[in-house]
Amino acid sequence: MNRQPDNMRGIPICKKEWTNSVLKSIAPTKKEQTMAARILFKVEKERVLVPVGEPCPFGCKYCYTRGGEVGLSKIKAENVLLQFQNFASTTQFETIQFGYDGDPFARPERGIAMLQALALMNKHVNFSTKALLTGSTLEALSDIRRRMEAARTTLSALVSLSCWDSAPAVEPHTPSPAERMLTVANLKHIGIPVFIALRPVLPHITDMEYERVVAEGILAGCEGFIVGPLYADARGQFVRFIPPAVLETVPSRTWTRYEDPNRLQGLIQMIERLGGRAFQSSADVMMLVQQKEAVR
Repeated sequence: MNRQPDNMRGIPICKKEWTNSVLKSIAPTKKEQTMAARILFKVEKERVLVPVGEPCPFGCKYCYTRGGEVGLSKIKAENVLLQFQNFASTTQFETIQFGYDGDPFARPERGIAMLQALALMNKHVNFSTKALLTGSTLEALSDIRRRMEAARTTLSALVSLSCWDSAPAVEPHTPSPAERMLTVANLKHIGIPVFIALRPVLPHITDMEYERVVAEGILAGCEGFIVGPLYADARGQFVRFIPPAVLETVPSRTWTRYEDPNRLQGLIQMIERLGGRAFQSSADVMMLVQQKEAVR
């Protein structure tokens, strides 16, 4: 057992021995218990979403989780894991999808520690990220993948991109698209199936940029692309960077969900024309991963 000096307040990162020690922590305070009670796990298409428990620091302009407005604003990793272990012990499902409220690898030590614990639950595990994954983080992920494979479960990944040339303006604090493509290639190299979440589809981004993402993703070894809508709250907080005249041309509904069906179909056709595989839901990707493991 090793404790790394930069990890999340002393949570052990198991480099050699895989034990349940990640889940064994000191009793939470009353405040922490109250925060932990906010977690609501739900099964949908045989998968369960599990939060990171920290807002994402990347601050992409379209992201509705960046300040904790959606999901948990901040909660100790131990509380997330203990709550989820209790849920999993009484609920049937196949896949854990990790990272809807933040990026697991904004702080790699926290992400790896939580993945190590989730991998012990004998379920398929998927994580989503925009981070550049290299070095010791890749080594830890490779170790998790090998141990899960021995247990006949699969570790897979979603890497998110919403543009290419426009990234410095739209995603100013996020690793560049080229760096995220390196993440795709690195994960593919260590045997982790990786998909690109091409979402949200932004109405002011040209199809040429999306075609670049798809072409680069196929070269990097991506196994498929998920296209999805843009969301905004009642104040329009997450779409203010889009020219209003452009936004008004896109059909929307409350929350508000901006989605142009014709453009969506055009993007799907473009993906397939370039030799890729298109999905409209990450749940469908999780089902595909489950099916591949079942016939392996």
